[in-house]
Amino acid sequence: MNFISWSFVLLFLPLFAARFALGQRKTERLFFWLMIAVSTVFVMWHVPIYILVMLTSITVDYAAASRIAASNDPGQRKLFLYLSMATNLLILGAFKYTDFALHTTEQIFHLAGLHTTLPHLGLILPMGISFYTFGSMSYTVDVYRNRIKPVRRFQDFYFFVTFFPHLVAGPIVRAEQFLYQFARTRRLHFRVFSHAVFLILRGAFLKMVCADTIASIVAPYWYHRSNTSGDQLLLTVLFSGQIFCDFEGYSSIARGLAYLMGYRFPLNFDNPYLAASFSNFWERWHITLSSWLRDYLYLPLGGNRISASRTYINLLTVMLLGGLWHGASLTFVVWGAIHGLALAVERKLKLNRLDSAYPIIRLAWYMVVQAIVLLAWIFFRSAGMHDAVYIIGKIAALKFCPLNPDIVRATAFLLPVVGMHLYGLSREKGIAPVLGGRAKAVLAALMTVAILALYGESSEFIYFQF
Repeated sequence: MNFISWSFVLLFLPLFAARFALGQRKTERLFFWLMIAVSTVFVMWHVPIYILVMLTSITVDYAAASRIAASNDPGQRKLFLYLSMATNLLILGAFKYTDFALHTTEQIFHLAGLHTTLPHLGLILPMGISFYTFGSMSYTVDVYRNRIKPVRRFQDFYFFVTFFPHLVAGPIVRAEQFLYQFARTRRLHFRVFSHAVFLILRGAFLKMVCADTIASIVAPYWYHRSNTSGDQLLLTVLFSGQIFCDFEGYSSIARGLAYLMGYRFPLNFDNPYLAASFSNFWERWHITLSSWLRDYLYLPLGGNRISASRTYINLLTVMLLGGLWHGASLTFVVWGAIHGLALAVERKLKLNRLDSAYPIIRLAWYMVVQAIVLLAWIFFRSAGMHDAVYIIGKIAALKFCPLNPDIVRATAFLLPVVGMHLYGLSREKGIAPVLGGRAKAVLAALMTVAILALYGESSEFIYFQF
C-alpha cells in the first residue's frame, strides 16, 4: 500500500481518530491492538497470503531469542542464533535471488556452450521484505549479544516487525531503538502534532512534487538515442535528486506517522550531497542501512582491527552485499562495488582525513566524491549493464549541445533539494538558526500549496521494489 493513496488515507484516518479517543497516552491496550490490526491490514493489502511469510520470520526470531536468553550454554545460544539467521536469509534469498541465481547459472552454461534453459519462478517480492528482515534479525542478534532482553509477549514483537510506517521502505528500525518505547507515555501535544504533520507534509512534497515530476522526465528519456552528452548528464543529476526526494520523502512521512502514533524513528538522511568523502556519504545516506551493515556485518568480519588488507576486503564485501541487498541484478552489484572500491581507496590514501588540508584540496576531493556518486547512480538506475555502459559512453562523448528543453525545465524541481542542502550546510557551520514554529508553519503552507498545484504524475516509491 502506497502512503500517497486514498486507500491508505482511509485506513489511517480511523486510527488517527482513535489516537484521540482511545490512545491519548499511546500505551492503552485497546489502542495497541488497533495499531496491530491496522498494521496487519497494511501488510496483507499487497499479497494477503504473504502474511504467512512474515509470520514465519517473526515466530522463529521470537522463539530463537527467547531460547538464547534462557540458555547459558554458548553452543546452544549459537545454534538458535544460526537458526534465526538461516531462516531469515533463506526466505529473503528464495524470494529475491532465486531467479537471479538461475539466470546467472543459465548465462554461465551459455558461455560454456551449453544452451540450457532453466525455469524461472517469477515470484512477487513480499512488501518490504528486505527492510523487515534486517529489523527482525537485529532483535535476535542483539539478544545474543546481551544488548537487549527478549520481549515477553509475542504480540509486542509482532507489532515491532509489522508496524506499518517503516514496513515498505524503512527506515530500518532496530529492536533496541523501538522496543523500549512500548512503556513510554507520549501524549499527542500540539508540539508533537505540529512536528509530525510538518514531517508528513515535507515527505509528501518531496515525493509528489519533486520526485514524481522528475520521474516523469527521467523515465522516458533515460535511455534515449537522441540524447546529447549534456542531456544524459542532466538526467543523471536529475535521478540523483529524484532518488533522494523519493526515499527521503518516504522516510519523512514514515517518521511523521510514527510520531503521531507515539513512536520515534531514527533519522535516515542528513543532506548526503554535502558529503566531502565516501565514508561521510554513508554517514548521511540511508543511515539506518549503513549503520546496520557496519554493526552486523563489517565489525563481525573484523572491521579495521585485523590488517589494512583485511579492512579493504571487508569494505568491499560489505558494499557488494549492500548493493545486492538493493536488488538481484548485476547493476546493483556494480553500484555496490564502486562504493566499496571508493571507500577502500579513500582509506588507503587517507583522503577521508582532509579536515586540516587546504580548502582547494578539500573542494577538489568533494567534487571527485560527488562525481563518482553520480557515476554509481547510472548503474543503480539502468535496467542492465548494456544500458549503463551506453549512457556512460554518451556522457564521455562530450557533445553537450543542444539540450532537450524538457530535461532542462525539470531541473527546476531540484531547487528544493539544493535549498535543503544549503540550509543543512549553514546549520552545520552554525550560521542559520533552527527553524522555529512560525518558519515551519510558513513552509508547511507553501508545501501544501505546491502539492495541490504541482502534483506530478503518481508513481510507486523507488524503494518499494526492495
